[in-house]
Amino acid sequence: MLRKFKIQYRLIGTFIVVSVIPIIFLGYYAYQIYSESISDKLSKSTYQAVTLVNKNLLAELQNYQYLCGSISTNEFVQENLSKGAAHQEVDENAKEAAMDDIFRTIFPSHVVNVSIVDSSHHLFYELGFETISSQALEKAIKDVDKNAPYDGLTYVKTVRSYDTIVLGRKIHALNDSSVQIGYAFVFISNDLFTKNILSSVDLGTGSKLMIMGRDGTVLSASDKEITLGGSYVDPELINQIKEQQAQGSHSFSGQVNHNYQQISYIYNEQIGWYLVSMMPYSYINSETNRITTSITMISMMIVIFCIVIIYFMNNSIVKPIKKIIAFSNQISNGEFSNRIQDQHEDEMGVLSRKINSMVDEIEKLMHNQKLDQKRKRELELQMLQSQINPHFLFNTLNTLRWLAIINQVPVLSNGISSLSELLHSTILDQDEEITIGQEIHNLTHYFEIQKIRYADSFQFEYEIDEELVNCRIPKLILQPVAENAIIHGLSDHGKSIEIIIKVQQVDQWIHIEISDNGKGFDTSLIHNAHDNHKKLSGIGIMNVNERIKLYYGEEYGLFISSAIGKGTCCKIIIPRRE
Repeated sequence: MLRKFKIQYRLIGTFIVVSVIPIIFLGYYAYQIYSESISDKLSKSTYQAVTLVNKNLLAELQNYQYLCGSISTNEFVQENLSKGAAHQEVDENAKEAAMDDIFRTIFPSHVVNVSIVDSSHHLFYELGFETISSQALEKAIKDVDKNAPYDGLTYVKTVRSYDTIVLGRKIHALNDSSVQIGYAFVFISNDLFTKNILSSVDLGTGSKLMIMGRDGTVLSASDKEITLGGSYVDPELINQIKEQQAQGSHSFSGQVNHNYQQISYIYNEQIGWYLVSMMPYSYINSETNRITTSITMISMMIVIFCIVIIYFMNNSIVKPIKKIIAFSNQISNGEFSNRIQDQHEDEMGVLSRKINSMVDEIEKLMHNQKLDQKRKRELELQMLQSQINPHFLFNTLNTLRWLAIINQVPVLSNGISSLSELLHSTILDQDEEITIGQEIHNLTHYFEIQKIRYADSFQFEYEIDEELVNCRIPKLILQPVAENAIIHGLSDHGKSIEIIIKVQQVDQWIHIEISDNGKGFDTSLIHNAHDNHKKLSGIGIMNVNERIKLYYGEEYGLFISSAIGKGTCCKIIIPRRE
């Protein structure tokens, strides 16, 4: 299928598949992983920052709570509120003296007013710095009742439109805590939260910190554009926070003011407020976007650079191929005069030179073919003249055998007969496999010839399982082993040796043993190419072993054991084949 397209198109397609697509995929994957990692880390760090801000807020509020507590437990306040002092004359000097005692003990810097109200909501005492309307006072009382038994926080504006947060607390009789006798309110300047705490925390460009009541009322905010005293501009924010609160999550992502933001919050149950931070994802992803832009530019540069490289690579491959194609067309038209001119050392240069060499050889072959046609008849005649008729050879050997019989030379007669039979089985018989009986027959003739050579210096004996005579084995595997037994077995002192050939079945295998009681030898000599006297025998032995392994497999073969002075045993192990 790919061979339908040109190489240059295949190179470009391969580059796109191997380089461009993985770069795009890895870039997108890295962007997602990096964005999620940054978002997760910012979420954790923002929550930790909000936690620290919340601790600072609570620490600041402790001073104002302590002031409320001092007012609530003051002996003069307790005594007069228990009597319903709002309906009777109270010594103003004594009241001022009592309050001065409290303020000398503690009076935080951001207190703008202090009010004490009896149980009937009538004003008992007011510091008078920044007064509030009766409606604002009623709102603060309701928030205290709603948050009981804890202190309540309420955003109110003073008569002069000064932003304050009212910390309110119920006053109970000291002798009976179940009896409520009034309320104590401390008016705190909103600057304590906005300027001193919230605005000093920079969570990032576009981030906001807010203090919200249970109902979503914004009590204080780091952003001056956020309206205080009412619900946040996006009422869904408090709903999302309460949903995540029900699930036990303190950080989440959500849509606020039509922008995707990362939101973290802490809820203070005793005060009844939410400390909320909002961080826009435009800030979170700003670093990622810069990195993405850089990666995109680098990727484009890499792609352009790779395209240029592919262009030059394409020319370095396609141009030599076009030359080879043009040259091949000339060859097919019978033009052998030209050659490919390419001396470069790359594969195309080597291929061009090989093609030139082949064309040279073709020219030589065509020239030699013409000469061969002229000499063909002469060679055929020479081949006929050089042939020797095998039947002529055997007839001659038979004639010599009869002459030996007539002249009463039995040794020569037997030798010629054995040689004739041996040559007949090796020259005329072309089968690669013969039966064990035939191989034993050939081995007998071989022994007869060798007995003439070595003057009856060895005897041989067969122990053959008759059931295995018709099993087939590779031709001529016993003769090299028998030769090894004669060469390595004969003693230097002329002592006669005995060679025993055993053929038996062991399990599903055939074991053929050729053993002798000769002088033995060092088995490493059959691998020693420098031993000229043993070289031919060693090669024959190795040839037998390799032939058996090629025929039957690596688990079969020839196994030799020998000891000097004790003799040699060669065992052939092959599978049984009928």
